[in-house]
Amino acid sequence: MILSPITKKQIEDKFGKPLRYPSDYEALSMDMQEITGCPISVNTLKRLMGVIDSVKEPRLYTLDTVAKYLGYSDWDVYIETLMGTGDSDFGEDDGCIEEKDLNVGTQVEFRYHPGRSVVVEKESERQFTVLRSEGSKLKAGDHLEIGTFRLHYPLISKRVVRDGEDLGSFTAGKINGLTSIKILG
Repeated sequence: MILSPITKKQIEDKFGKPLRYPSDYEALSMDMQEITGCPISVNTLKRLMGVIDSVKEPRLYTLDTVAKYLGYSDWDVYIETLMGTGDSDFGEDDGCIEEKDLNVGTQVEFRYHPGRSVVVEKESERQFTVLRSEGSKLKAGDHLEIGTFRLHYPLISKRVVRDGEDLGSFTAGKINGLTSIKILG
């Protein structure tokens, strides 16, 4: 599945039923075009939902159309809003690790599609340093501002600093969210 289970559920809720049969995807395609004015093919929807394998990430047009269908102006606004809905006090067992519950020196590993892995260490309140990074744009030594690690949600750092230079924000798992999170020590 390319989209996170959270986004898939929101689409099904908006559509009014689970997507189980080919006719469901055909009806969803028509419903999305009617609501957004933007066409998305049945096969694209099947790729987004993981019914058909996909070798590449969807185009921004497709993601923006999904966001519009869900009532947002574009995909970036949707992601920001999605992250804002996750301020409940969940524990690690619920797929959420809150920064405030971690001690300085605690290491957290998070993974996201396709095959990316990052290990960060808490330095101070909301501040983490990247220790290891595989397949990600983040590099060892980067400093991030993180509040919450939430399974199936994108991880957004509003600020990344590399070698003293502020690189701006960074989003991991922008399309399908974090696929794994765990405390290493």
